[in-house]
Amino acid sequence: MPDADQDSAAVRCKSEESPNSTAAAKDADAAANGGITSSRHGTASLPNIQVGPESPRTDAPRRSLSYALRQDADVYYDSRAGTRKEWKRRDRTLQDYYSNNPQLLPQLPFTWHHGWKRWRLFLFAIMVFIDGSIVPIVLYYAMRYAGHVQGWIIFAVVTTIWGGPTYVEFAIRTLRLMKKERFYRPLGTNSRWCFDILNWTSVITITAVTALFIVGSAPHEVWLRVLCMPAPAILYCIGGVLLLITLFHAMNWPAPFRLSSTGKGEKVLPGVYYFIEDVVAVNAGAGRPYREALAARYNASPRFRRMLFVQSLFWSIPALILAAGLTVVALIHPIPATVSYGICWAVPFIWCAVWCGITIKWCKRDMVREREEWQKKYPIEKLETASSEPLAAV
Repeated sequence: MPDADQDSAAVRCKSEESPNSTAAAKDADAAANGGITSSRHGTASLPNIQVGPESPRTDAPRRSLSYALRQDADVYYDSRAGTRKEWKRRDRTLQDYYSNNPQLLPQLPFTWHHGWKRWRLFLFAIMVFIDGSIVPIVLYYAMRYAGHVQGWIIFAVVTTIWGGPTYVEFAIRTLRLMKKERFYRPLGTNSRWCFDILNWTSVITITAVTALFIVGSAPHEVWLRVLCMPAPAILYCIGGVLLLITLFHAMNWPAPFRLSSTGKGEKVLPGVYYFIEDVVAVNAGAGRPYREALAARYNASPRFRRMLFVQSLFWSIPALILAAGLTVVALIHPIPATVSYGICWAVPFIWCAVWCGITIKWCKRDMVREREEWQKKYPIEKLETASSEPLAAV
């Protein structure tokens, strides 16, 4: 049966050639699809990513790909050290790790690019903007001009509703600081009653705003000009605290009492430092690992220190100037009280949104320069000599 012999020989020939031909086909498929090959079932499989000295280094920014497809990047720290589980396990701090590896630029275990923590902060900011600015304006003008409701009834409603998300968040962060576990507390203290500077600033601000609401809405004929002042009062409180702390830093005055992670008698840091530390560590849930990493970054990087000092001035001085201008608008009689009310409640939050946009662009530029300067100071060859000790075991 010559035909059968020929057929079986052809089959054997194809089976012998199939490994090479299949590999060539996969290589062609991978080249055509950017390194992603397809299986015989039609599903995509990940490319073989080389890890080691053969992998080329590049300074180009990584594309928004999955972690399996991304190029190798310089490792600055073990990311597990930023988790709550690993924080409980290790017996030393991130500051110790970076002090033992001074060639590494300390990295902050928080990002706006992925994770639930960023969305929690973003949603909280949106809720504060809606509740703090839009709700008082909409309720007042709608109930006054559309419903013809009396002023004392309007502000009974406004006072009841206003600040709900802020008060809830304040209660949550206070309970976190009071927990037996010290994950959220400032560095250098284990006391359950040692609150951070953001908590005390919130107490001052809430007290001032509540007092203005009570005084302005208590009479049967409400004092509308007094009720214009809660939003400027927020600027006075936050801007005043920022400027006072930054003044202590600029004058090298010691801390009169504990300021978050700065103990009494120690050198005071720029005001923005404490607000960033407290918001991310407690409100975003990053905890002590973030406080440790921020302290290490501040001590290691001159440009980072300069950036925080400039941002402290950038936020504190304009806030106080704007608050003074709105106070004039609220109190002078040539401007009708109904017009002053809308201006004083809307302008502070619009200004805050604009300042946030400027700050994001400004800080991104400064941090890019910081990284470039650091890489010039410590080239890649030096970075490769960093300690291989895993940070989770530090």
